[in-house]
Amino acid sequence: MPPGSLAKYGLFAVSILGATVSPYLLNFYASGAVEEHWKPKDIPANRVVAVLGMGFGSAVNAAVLVCAAIVLRGVDVRDFHQVAQTLVPPFGRWGVPLFAAILGVGCFGAALEIALNLAYAVAQQLGWNWGEDVRPRREARFALVYTTVLAAAALVIVSGIEPLKLTMISMALTVLVQPIIVFPFIVIMNDPLYVGRHGNGPVGNAMVVGITVLGAAMALVAVPLEIFGS
Repeated sequence: MPPGSLAKYGLFAVSILGATVSPYLLNFYASGAVEEHWKPKDIPANRVVAVLGMGFGSAVNAAVLVCAAIVLRGVDVRDFHQVAQTLVPPFGRWGVPLFAAILGVGCFGAALEIALNLAYAVAQQLGWNWGEDVRPRREARFALVYTTVLAAAALVIVSGIEPLKLTMISMALTVLVQPIIVFPFIVIMNDPLYVGRHGNGPVGNAMVVGITVLGAAMALVAVPLEIFGS
């Protein structure tokens, strides 16, 4: 680590962990379960989806970090053009277009998920009609929320802010809300009124509590690191 870069690298660590945990997915996934009327018989399939899906995503995440660390060693990365060089050694001239395609798919998917999740959260709290599969005219306020969110995000992008810096800030700020979102799920996942005999066991509870404690610790340092590390 270069001298005097502790806060900068601390910000990197908090941002990476914040992006990996993605607490909004809890509400997003739960909303899908309610909307599609899942039953206890769907639990095995969802366990497979959770373990394989999140396991694969985490493995890819780790692979990206390792690849970037090897290829970009000694490079002070300041924009996405430099990050694209990660794929040049294995893919040659196709590396940059492939990176652009991957980045586009990732951004498109994340934009849809986060916009929908905000619409779910607002509509559920205010008692509005909501649902991904319902026609907008039957849930106009729900549709208005995710449309407004996408438009507002587009305005931020066209304002000229550096995309990489915006990404780092948003990932670090995700850490701040993680304990607030996850803690209620700990209560619900152990309440027999909601989950019956399908509640968390000791191992599941230990993992969720550990993640929440880690998130709370990161939340305490996220803002100072934003100030001193960016």
